[in-house]
This record gives sequence, C-alpha cells and structure tokens, in this order.
Amino acid sequence: MVQKIFIALALVAVSASAQFITGRTTTSFYTFQGRDTASAKQTYMRAYENIYLNIAKDNISFNTNAMVSNDFGSTIATDPELRVSSLMVKVRNIGGAVDLSAGRQFVFAGPGTGLIDGVIGSARFMDNMFTVTGYGGTNVSHTRDIRKQWVGNNGLFGGQVVVAPVENGSVALSYMNKRMIRTPYTAVRLDSLFNPYIIVINSRPLAEELASIDAEYDFSKVAFLQAKSDYNFLTKDISRVEAFTRVTINDQLGVTGEYIFREPRVAFNSIFSVFNTNTTQELEGGLEYRPCQKTFVYARLGNVRYVDDNSQRLVVGGSYDFLSATYTQNFGYAGELNGVSLQAVYPLGDRTFTPTVGFGYASYKLDKKDPSSTVVNATAGMVYRPLQAFSTDMQIQWMNNPQYKSDMRIFLKASYWFNERMNWF
Repeated sequence: MVQKIFIALALVAVSASAQFITGRTTTSFYTFQGRDTASAKQTYMRAYENIYLNIAKDNISFNTNAMVSNDFGSTIATDPELRVSSLMVKVRNIGGAVDLSAGRQFVFAGPGTGLIDGVIGSARFMDNMFTVTGYGGTNVSHTRDIRKQWVGNNGLFGGQVVVAPVENGSVALSYMNKRMIRTPYTAVRLDSLFNPYIIVINSRPLAEELASIDAEYDFSKVAFLQAKSDYNFLTKDISRVEAFTRVTINDQLGVTGEYIFREPRVAFNSIFSVFNTNTTQELEGGLEYRPCQKTFVYARLGNVRYVDDNSQRLVVGGSYDFLSATYTQNFGYAGELNGVSLQAVYPLGDRTFTPTVGFGYASYKLDKKDPSSTVVNATAGMVYRPLQAFSTDMQIQWMNNPQYKSDMRIFLKASYWFNERMNWF
C-alpha cells in the first residue's frame, strides 16, 4: 500500500507540468580495514550514491532524497541497501494560509520529532500571529526502506500551536503521541512436566506521550531568552526543563547562561524502564568575545549535578580567519579528560581549491585510580570546485586509540548540483 501511495505522489508531481527542477547527485566512497565476527582482518570499500530532487511549479512541489549503498570489499547480506529519507508532495499557501504535505518526511514540532510516512498540515491565522500544525503517520524504520507498514501501534501523531503576539517573541504548545511496535520473537519454556516447548513472545509497543511548552523573546538584540519544558503523561512527571540566555554587553562582549533539568528519555514498556533512573541538573555560564571581524574567542564552564555527586567541564576555544582551536577539560564524577583540537580551512584560487587539516589529542580516565588512556586523530583533505555546480572532496582520516593502534581511512566524494527550467506539457 505504501509503495502505491509513493508512486501516485510522483505521478501527481510530474503531471503538474513542472517548471523548475533542482537537485544534487553525490557519489562517494569510504574505505577502511576492520575485523569481522571471527576477528579476521577485512577490507571494506563502501560506495554510496545519493540523489536529492525537487520538482516545483507554482505552489506545488515534489521532493525526494534517496541513497543506495553497496560494499565492494566484502560481502554484506543486506547489500545493495536503499534508504529513502524523503518522498513527498507539498502544496503551499492554500487559500493564502495553509500548507499541506503528504509522503515520507521529517517532523519537527516540539517533542514530536522523527521520520514518518504520513501527512503534515499547518495553517496561519491573524496575519501569522497564530500558527497551528498537525501531523500523523507511520514511524519509518531505521533502515528507511520502502515496504509495507501499518499505523496502528507504530504511529506518530501530534500537533503544535505557536502564538507570536509581538514581533520578537513567541510561545508554543505541543503534544506528541508515539507508538513503536516490537518484532515478535520465540523462546523456549518448560511445561508442568518440564518438557521444553516454543512460544511466540509479543511485547507491548514502546510508547511515548509528551506535552511541551516553548517560549523565546529577543530584547532588541540586547538580550535573548529561551525556555522550554516537557511533561510526560505516562510517567506523570516533568521530564525536562531548559533555559538559555545571551546578554550582549557591547559590540565585542557577550555573556551566556544555560540551565538544564532532565530525566533519561526512556520509552514506556522498554526493558530499560524497569531500572531506577535519576535526574541530572546542568548549569553553565560562558563568555564570548569578538575583538574584530576575523577573531572570536569563548569560554564556558559547566557543572552537572547528579544525585550524590558532581561533574564539571571547561571549554575554551576560538577562531582566527581560517584557523580554529578548542581545549576541553572534564573532571569529577563523570571521569577526567583533557583534550585539544585544531582545524584549518584555507581557500585558494578564488575558492577553487580548499585544503583542510585537523588534529586532535585527548587523555582520559573514568576514575582517578585508573591509568590514563590517549586518543590521537588527524585528518587531511582537499575540496576541488572547478565549477559552481561541481565539486570533489578527498579526505584521509587517521586515529590511534587503545582499541585501534593505527586506523587509516579514506573518503572520496563528488557532487553535482543542477537547476533547470522545464516545460514538458
């Protein structure tokens, strides 16, 4: 049924006598050496072909984003693998106020996020002061293939109302209801005479049901405030509270502050929901300084509070022209870490050539009594763009850690953008 719907959507888009076709094709290769289940060395060379296509005429558009991949260095049972991230028809500005889309698409509405095969609709009222969005459909599996699916206990439904009474502020109320089916499995049990027999286990669907409120306000570029909170209907408690602010002292200096309260987001009926979980609270403050257009430095200090202990983190970084650097230090209950990363991106020849290099080093241990472990990584690459519509990328990646003494990988990519005006009918 799902396949028939997608085919119908594509036919509708084509019959709309498309005038504009835009898109991108990307061919990439990723090769490295790993180990199979028998711990034998195995060379992998995976190829990817991705296509993004948008066909539009007036207020009607058809959009698709799909990728097929296959490994040529080893045999993988699921190859070739097709993943479809987008396949939908969208009609904008119906009656000057309504947008409607149907097919495979992403949902971003408060706590309701994910990929669905379904419908999303939004309507604007009172000169865009009120925006109402509703969505519903089937959850798409992680494989993102196109196969027969059903809504029932595998659906994502919800909505959001955004109110913007002033130009610089808004408040949003959201609701999300998500059900995720679990594949049945067989197990061996013993009867009253201790004879083994096989039964089929049908687990209850994983479930999430959340409501959220989001608010933000910009005080004429002097200060920005943002806050949000989630309520879990199934556990009957507040699962998250976040607040963030940025205050501009002058044109060069700014101050940030952030507070986060959350409990682990574990789906209802999940095996993990039977374990005791504890909430965490995070408080972070920061400084941002931009003495000139090409220079930016920042520092952030945060504290994470657990039930009976604390952990701290410090991040100091900055950028100058084509160089950027970051230093990170974690200490306390969550373990100790000291790390530094450096990156450089320098365009040449009117951005025809863009060499890139990167380096990272980190020393860490989970407990003060543990010996330190180190991770070192480096990258070197080149982006070549002879034409505005065509570019090629190459990057060599290297890493050394306690698990892999020397891990070398190569990534290659070629992309082509197109934008055509057509008149087929």
